[in-house]
Amino acid sequence: MQDLTALFSPAANDDPYPIYAYLHEHAPVVRVDEVGLWLVSRHEDVAFALKRSDLFSSRRDPEIDRMLRDPRLEQGFEFFSDASIVGVDPPAHTRLRKLINLAFTPRAIARLQARIRELARELVDDIVGREQFDLIEALAIPLPVTVIAELLGVDPARRSEFKRWSDDLLAGTRFDPNLDDAELERLLASRNQFLDYFREMIELRRRVPSPDLLGDLVRAELEDEALSPDEVLAMAVVLLIAGNETTTNLIGNGMAEILDHPDDLRRLRANPGLIPGFIEEVLRFRSPVSMLVRKATEDITIRGVTIPQGDGVALMIAAANRDPEQFPDPDRFDITREPSGHLAFGYGIHFCVGAPLSRLEARIVFEELFRRLPEVSREQQALDWITSSGLRGLRSLRLRVDRPS
Repeated sequence: MQDLTALFSPAANDDPYPIYAYLHEHAPVVRVDEVGLWLVSRHEDVAFALKRSDLFSSRRDPEIDRMLRDPRLEQGFEFFSDASIVGVDPPAHTRLRKLINLAFTPRAIARLQARIRELARELVDDIVGREQFDLIEALAIPLPVTVIAELLGVDPARRSEFKRWSDDLLAGTRFDPNLDDAELERLLASRNQFLDYFREMIELRRRVPSPDLLGDLVRAELEDEALSPDEVLAMAVVLLIAGNETTTNLIGNGMAEILDHPDDLRRLRANPGLIPGFIEEVLRFRSPVSMLVRKATEDITIRGVTIPQGDGVALMIAAANRDPEQFPDPDRFDITREPSGHLAFGYGIHFCVGAPLSRLEARIVFEELFRRLPEVSREQQALDWITSSGLRGLRSLRLRVDRPS
C-alpha cells in the first residue's frame, strides 16, 4: 500500500510521480484520513471539479484550514478569506475577476513584451560572463517579480523583499508541525511587513491617483464602489504573489529538465520556434502548481466513490497532467507533444488570469538563454525543491559553464 501522506510532506519532493501513477491505477478517488482530504487525480475528474465551482467551492473552511495551515499564522489575516479572488465563489468571484481581467487582456500583455525583453537581456548580460551562477537567484526570480511590481506600480528595487514576503506568506499556507516559536515570529513579522507596505501604497493612491494597476484597484474602490478596502489589499497581495511564483517555478523547472535532454536543448537552440511547445510540455511534465484544495458543497460521486458534503478535496493538478488516459506515455518528456489540455494554469472560472503573461515571460527568457548562454551543466548535487505540497519549484539551480578543454 502506497503511503499517500508523503504527498503532504517533504518526503515526496524529489519524485512524487510514482505516487501519482499509483493513484491513477489503484485509487483515483481516495480519502487520506491523516490529512483529512480526498485526493482526485484523473485528468477528467480534476477538470470536472475545477469547472463545477458550484459543487467544489473555493471558499476557505476553518476545519480544512486547521489541517493544512498553522492557526497561529491566522492572527490578523482572517480578512483574507472573504476578500481574496482565489478564495471566493460566484457572484463575488465574477465581480472581482471582471475587474482584474482588464489588466490582462491580450493587448495589455502584448504591450509588456518589449519591457520583458529588455529585462531578460539585462539579466542574461549579468550571467553570461560568469563561470557559475544560480539561475533562480539571477534570473528566474528577478524577472517576474520586476514585471509584476512595475505593473502594480510598486518599487521594483524592492524585489528581494517582495520575493521574501511572497515566500513567507506561502509558507504560512501549509501546516508544519516542526515550526518553532522563532520561525513563527519571523513569518508573522514578514507577513505584517507585506501587508503594511501595501496598505501604505494603497493609501498613497487614495491621496494621489496613479496610472498603474494598484491605482486602478483604488479607483474601483473609491469611484465605482466595486471593491471593498479589504478586497483592494487582498487583490494587491494575490497579484504580486501569483505574478512571480508560477513563472519562477516554470523557468527553473524548464531549465532543470532541458539540461537532462541535451539533444532537445540543441534543437531549441537551433530552432527557437520550438520554445512555446517546450514551455507547454514543462507546464505539463513539471507542473508549477501541484494541487488545489476545494470543499464539496454536496455529496458527489466520482468513479463510484462518494465524497460527502463538507469534505475537503485535493485536486491533484500535477497528477492529472501525468494521466495516461489523457497523455500517451505521460512520463516521457516530449517538446514536440501536441498540446492536449494540461491543467497547469487551472480550468474553469479560476483559470489563471496571468497565464498569458507567464507564458510570455518564459518564452522570452528561454529565447535569450538558448541564444546567448554558453553550454552549461548542473552542479553535481540533488535538486533543491521548495517544501510545499501545493507548489513545485526549485529553491536554487546552480549551473556552471562548460568551457572547452
